[in-house]
Amino acid sequence: MSTALDFMSGFTGCKVVSNTSANTGRFQGFVVNADAVVSACLDEAGASLMTSIGLTGVTLKQGTFISVSGDKFISSITLTSGSIVAYNV
Repeated sequence: MSTALDFMSGFTGCKVVSNTSANTGRFQGFVVNADAVVSACLDEAGASLMTSIGLTGVTLKQGTFISVSGDKFISSITLTSGSIVAYNV
């Protein structure tokens, strides 16, 4: 498990997502590169995070940072449009 400082510094690695496929991994959070709409976001147990972190029906503006709590991670994220950089746990 990484430390908060490792994550904030980007030392945990990242993945650029700019497609409409399900992108899997162990992501602590993401930054929006180009205005984005998320159609699915799942936690480590496969449960939807869309409502709990407020992603349902919104367009995330460029520069927005979204993260999940330290004991959770995003296991899959799917975009309808836009681009993000997802940071690994």
